[in-house]
Amino acid sequence: MNIVRYTALIIMLFAFAACTDSSTKSTQESIQGKWELYSAQRNDKNVETLEGTYFHFMGDTLESNFPTTPNTPYTVPIEITANSITNLAQEVVFMVEPNDYTDTLHLSTMFKNNDFDLMLRRVGSD
Repeated sequence: MNIVRYTALIIMLFAFAACTDSSTKSTQESIQGKWELYSAQRNDKNVETLEGTYFHFMGDTLESNFPTTPNTPYTVPIEITANSITNLAQEVVFMVEPNDYTDTLHLSTMFKNNDFDLMLRRVGSD
């Protein structure tokens, strides 16, 4: 009886891992290309100073001018999961809000003690 339980548990763990890997791959493939900001909020208030901000996803690399460093634009290595994009050079994490990523991408992040909510529109793909 215990063998059946352990076998079922192992099958469920493999299925979960496969779904997670599949979701990560889907997110990574779906967001490739260039996105421009069309709406931004900082601490629940509209921010117009980020006008012209873009994110360009190229595999496991991000080119952007989102002001996380004094030098913009910049190109950094990233790690993508099903629900996050981590800027590995600056340890900035963008949470990816559920979406089909056809035309819009919704990112949120905490940067310098400020909550940012970013709405991006696709302008090109690779």
